[in-house]
Amino acid sequence: MKILAPIIVALPLAMCSSMQYHAGGPGASHAPSQTSVISLAPSLTEIAYAIGCQDVLIADTAYDDYPAAAKRLPHVADLAHADLERIAALAPTLVLALHDQEHEAAPIAGRLGIRVVYLPNRRLADLYADIAGVAAACGKQVQGNALARNIHAQLGRIAVRSARRTPRPRVLYLLGLPGFTVGSSSYINDLIVLAGGDNVAASSTAPYPDLSAEAIVKSDPDIIIVSNDTPFGPEMRAREPWRSLRAVRAGRVVRPPDDSLIERNGPRVVQGLAWLSDQLGR
Repeated sequence: MKILAPIIVALPLAMCSSMQYHAGGPGASHAPSQTSVISLAPSLTEIAYAIGCQDVLIADTAYDDYPAAAKRLPHVADLAHADLERIAALAPTLVLALHDQEHEAAPIAGRLGIRVVYLPNRRLADLYADIAGVAAACGKQVQGNALARNIHAQLGRIAVRSARRTPRPRVLYLLGLPGFTVGSSSYINDLIVLAGGDNVAASSTAPYPDLSAEAIVKSDPDIIIVSNDTPFGPEMRAREPWRSLRAVRAGRVVRPPDDSLIERNGPRVVQGLAWLSDQLGR
């Protein structure tokens, strides 16, 4: 439990402090009577629907695919660029973005004068700040608090069960080739720990490092989890450094049923953690 303690403790602390977020552009922190919101991140869109903000959500990004209704909204960004002309035409009262989206979101505040609310999304505990920020933006604080409590309770139950696992399997989460993975400052690392595993790239403080072939061989994971859009079929596994790894030799290479369950820090992260815990326990 010592390994899990820092993350489990951080979750309720985040709930207490999650109302603190950074806003760019003019405007107060309370949702106006005629709110209209644009989301620039799929995780924030999922939160909006989960707490009943769909009535004020008027646009999102081309990558928003859950729930199904999100696909039918106008798409005004692609996670790299925001369509200022379309956003101006929609005239939202505010835009929700993540802290690492300043490049595409700053012109919305600077050139269009529309308030942008930036929310954190690096660690698992940031999910609670995101829920509180979205809830405050659309006036659904009660629903946001309920969602946060429910997620916290479910994650805690899975973490307690997973903590009994010994030995802890060494996990390589492969986001892409040649060796793109997750470091200790990523929320996927937090999920691996809560699921009862040890991240082989935890020594890297970068959220998403690119491991060398030598580092991959040295890590020798017990299990490799591969994103669905990463080509990692039999031909790739027969090459070095992959064929030398115990996980490949033992056939312990798995793909998530849906990458967004783990790679998107949103409400469905509970399903992602449950799946991950199950895989590590086999």
